[in-house]
Amino acid sequence: MQLERVLIVVEQRTRQDGSYPGLDIRHLEGPLKCSGIVDNIDILYYNDYTSTCDEALINYCLQKKPQAVLLSLQHMARVKGGGPTPNAIWKITHQLRIPTVMFWWDIHSDAYAELLKSYLHSVTLNMILGADASSHKTLPLDANYVYAGITYDERLFNIPEGVRDIPVGFLGSLNRNRSQWIAGLRKFGISPYIAGGWGTEGWLSAEKYCELTSRLKIALNFSLQSPWNKPVVLSDRGRVWEALCWLAPQLRTWFSALGKNPLKLKSTIPVLKDTAAALLKKPRYFAQAKVWEVLWLRTFLLEEDNPVTRKYFEPYVDYVPFTSVKDLVDKIRYYLENEEERNRIRMHGRATVEKYYNARIYWENLFETIGIPSARQYHHHPGEVWNKAHFDNWYLSTEK
Repeated sequence: MQLERVLIVVEQRTRQDGSYPGLDIRHLEGPLKCSGIVDNIDILYYNDYTSTCDEALINYCLQKKPQAVLLSLQHMARVKGGGPTPNAIWKITHQLRIPTVMFWWDIHSDAYAELLKSYLHSVTLNMILGADASSHKTLPLDANYVYAGITYDERLFNIPEGVRDIPVGFLGSLNRNRSQWIAGLRKFGISPYIAGGWGTEGWLSAEKYCELTSRLKIALNFSLQSPWNKPVVLSDRGRVWEALCWLAPQLRTWFSALGKNPLKLKSTIPVLKDTAAALLKKPRYFAQAKVWEVLWLRTFLLEEDNPVTRKYFEPYVDYVPFTSVKDLVDKIRYYLENEEERNRIRMHGRATVEKYYNARIYWENLFETIGIPSARQYHHHPGEVWNKAHFDNWYLSTEK
């Protein structure tokens, strides 16, 4: 079935320098166009509105009558006036009877998980991308959400194979603990190429990002979401010791700042408690969009060992995990020297994303799940994980 019109609701047209397309646009509009199953795709930028956003969205739906509304609202706390409210989206879903889908990216953040809960039952379906239940605060088991992989604008990522003249690199921001990993590599004499975000040469256009990634022999990815962890695997006792070492100088700083006003101590104690709790909690992982990006571009991926990524891709078949600086150094040297094995893994990774996460299958599954049937041989059962394992267990078993 061909859809006549779909509405996409996102925050903004661009980010930072004005040439970097917003993440939600790159993962919604482009792939939807690539699927070839929608004739008209309209976009409503909710940061163009303040208090009138609900009104603008509902009026659009009344006039245009889209067959589905796709929303990405998780960054709206930064927008003055906010975006569509849960009540407005509920009206579209249940009164106008237009299927709605909410997309969530960085669900490892407790703030985003809480925001998701506020919209949980307003939409037809919540898509939690590159995650599993260990990536966030627990959500109700009977709620309307699925864990899903990520698809892309294949026109952008299907670039010809070229010369790979950069031995190893990381394209992204040097936030969280990533700079520690890079410093660790340099101590062993490995200086990866760095570009693409905070602490680097700056934002890259999508085209430049793809071009640079396609020139890498080895692409690095650091997936742990805890900024205090050093690039090693710590035991529980080690994590406690690390937290205490971090807290000691902070305590001295805070108490010295109290000066002659001891009343401030009462307001300081909750901050210390919250900080200690954050330091000691278990790290959270999710499969970052970069994993799909690198594999789409036929580039060999070395990623910090991540239990969620393993649910979407197979270690040492689609990519290679690492657990410490020494392990990373050894694997960089090994795979740079063993081109044939490196090529086998990177090409299998590309074949995996091309087969299981191509735009046609992805969007047909989504629309089928929200009650818009399509004439196709693939099927998806709501509530199951949208990943390679699901297709292996169901779709591949029906192949002739």
